[in-house]
Amino acid sequence: MTAEIAGQRGQFDLALDGYLRASERVKDVNVIQRAAKIALYVQDDAKLKQTVDLWLEVEPESLEVRYLVAVAALKAGDRQAAYDSIEFMLLNDPKAFDAQAISLIKNLSNQQSMALAYQVFADLSEKYQDNAQLYFVLALMDAQAHKIRPAQTNVSKALEVEPQWKKALLLQAQLFITQGKFAEATEVLQQIDELEESVQIKEQIAQLLIQQGRFSEAEKILQDLIKQYPENNELRFKLALVYLQTGEERQAQNILQSLIADPEYKDRAAFYLGSIEGKAKRNDEALVWLESVGAGPYKYEASISSILILMDEERYQEATLRLQGLKTEFPEKAIDLVLVESEIYAQQHLYQQAFDGLTSALLNAPNNKKILYARALSAEKLGKLQILEDDLKYILEQDPNDANALNALGYTLVDTTTRYDEAQAYLDRAIAIKPHEPIIMDSYGWLLFKQGRLEEAQKYLQRAYDLEPQSEIAAHLVEVLWALQRTKEAKELLNKALVKDPDDELLIELEARLLSTH
Repeated sequence: MTAEIAGQRGQFDLALDGYLRASERVKDVNVIQRAAKIALYVQDDAKLKQTVDLWLEVEPESLEVRYLVAVAALKAGDRQAAYDSIEFMLLNDPKAFDAQAISLIKNLSNQQSMALAYQVFADLSEKYQDNAQLYFVLALMDAQAHKIRPAQTNVSKALEVEPQWKKALLLQAQLFITQGKFAEATEVLQQIDELEESVQIKEQIAQLLIQQGRFSEAEKILQDLIKQYPENNELRFKLALVYLQTGEERQAQNILQSLIADPEYKDRAAFYLGSIEGKAKRNDEALVWLESVGAGPYKYEASISSILILMDEERYQEATLRLQGLKTEFPEKAIDLVLVESEIYAQQHLYQQAFDGLTSALLNAPNNKKILYARALSAEKLGKLQILEDDLKYILEQDPNDANALNALGYTLVDTTTRYDEAQAYLDRAIAIKPHEPIIMDSYGWLLFKQGRLEEAQKYLQRAYDLEPQSEIAAHLVEVLWALQRTKEAKELLNKALVKDPDDELLIELEARLLSTH
């Protein structure tokens, strides 16, 4: 009675002592059970062993006591006793064995007992090589220890014995996902779906297909699911995102607009509707949607998107005011917001303000690559080439394979100095890392031009322009074509570039210079 009252009051140590004394005196299985469960709960390993030994005397064939004997033995480091009890469970209740084994492992509190459990299950798998459950338990333990390769080996062994075991197939799929092997994971989940159709499995398959860029396949699965579950808004939202990826924006808009009425989906639907309108340059509509996004996970991105639209419309004062509000609302995003602020200044040609803001930010984050890179670009605009060089070299000290820093440093040396050999060393490394990056190809072509290697320069610049026809690349290619005396092609390209970007200062300056020398 004293033990019962102590247990009700949460005095478990006192209750355990009482039940243990009663167990030794009367050998009542119910009393022993109570003592054993309290000992397990309070993690008193010594008293747990004491109680399960008593219980085993009274009920040697009980699966419940064998389970607790195995736990106690593993905690005590008794490999043979653990082996005997786990084998008893395997032979006497095979259907529930894997669930019991998983529960047993959860009751182990330290690495030593876990390692011993792994040894015991491995010993049993050697004896019972046709038992899939043993391999499955080993695979689970491997996965929990982040030992992916052994886990994959053991789950494969389990599936060799039971090829259609859903639980093992799910584990195998999860292991593939952990390794980024999405195609293999998809195949396994499709195998499960063939065995037993499941909405959850089909959703997982669709998500994996999306991650692989297999949008048409994902679209088909989601459409079929929506026919079965037309009220499932999560499925409809995922389909809208797939439509955005496949360029079917009207279908995406229709779904997203229908989700606005659902409070759970209102903000995310508004965010994507704003993104669609912004992409189409319908800026007023975009701002209305983005500003309707409430507090939550989409608020920050919606606010940044609004600021970018205002910048695009050259409404810099409004953009700056909103940015100041974000600094207060999202202090954890301080670094990103400084970068946005520097871009607002840069677009207004206020390079000193951009430089000063980035310099201040470096006091709190001296190793931040993004800030260093942005400050280097601002320094270049101010003619502070030594600061540009120092910042970019500091980035490269941290990451010698930063292709953007290599390119920026190499291009600046080409464009503003005659240190072409040094520039080539940087640009050779950059183009080796990203051989198909148009901006790096442009820098390399500009280097070749400055070195007088005009034919080679033209090839690099033409490839860069074909991939990304931006104004600066066009200007460089025009220069090279002009130097090659291919003036007709140069003029045609210059005119085409000016039609696309009539206010580009580099193109305007180039046109004036070439016409004055013609």
